Amino acid sequence: MRHMKILNYSILFILLCCSTFAKAQYTLFSKVGSISFDKTMYMKNIVNKQFIAKADGNSKDQFERMLPTIPENVVLKKTLKFNGNETLFQPVVGQELDMKVKQLIMMFALDFDAQTLSNLATKDYKRFNDVMGDKIIIQDSVKTVKWRITDEYREIAGYTCRRANGFTSDSTYVIGFYANEIPVSGGPESINGLPGMILGLVVPSQHVSYFATQVELSNTIVMDKKVFENKKTKSMTRKQMVDQFTETISQWLNKETVKYIMQLATL
Repeated sequence: MRHMKILNYSILFILLCCSTFAKAQYTLFSKVGSISFDKTMYMKNIVNKQFIAKADGNSKDQFERMLPTIPENVVLKKTLKFNGNETLFQPVVGQELDMKVKQLIMMFALDFDAQTLSNLATKDYKRFNDVMGDKIIIQDSVKTVKWRITDEYREIAGYTCRRANGFTSDSTYVIGFYANEIPVSGGPESINGLPGMILGLVVPSQHVSYFATQVELSNTIVMDKKVFENKKTKSMTRKQMVDQFTETISQWLNKETVKYIMQLATL
């Protein structure tokens, strides 16, 4: 009888260990889930360095008068859903922003309520932008980033992330912090190509950063792709979009500022 009890306890212990191990493997190596991000735009830096420093006389005076009323930074809530090789990056619906902040974002064209759908296996990329009322879907390939992995680490949303420095195909310098425990080579917007999910992204030239605040792993995830299925929305490549809107926006902004806005729209 005593031997039977010992045997039963042993079996129970083994089952518990197996369950814990399986759960640990799922937690560490899941390829399905959702990540909440804070996108921080450093507003005063943006206006100072991308608008005032590059403006002509009349525009410069106008921007300088506005500068004292502009907040240091603005945080927008974003979500990244991932399922294997597919990722969907989109804004959180219903987030409350001060009306003045909304107007500033629209005036300086700093965020387009973009949604980015990437297939990391086929390298296909779709990005929905609402640029000054014009709804556009960019259909192109995901950005190629040349990375150099460093020995610097940082904890983000409970994960130990390793830093990598990279340059995109249009020579934009980016800093990525990736988590090996999430074996998906994706990240915010269309930035990708590291051996783990990017939970922290900094784009110094654009004065913007993205950092995960929460990671939820699961067995299944629902991705709402309806915005990409509207046949009435105009589709174009990155280059076609840049060419079209550069011509329009250049009527009231200088070439370098327009280039900055277009880099934001096609990240």
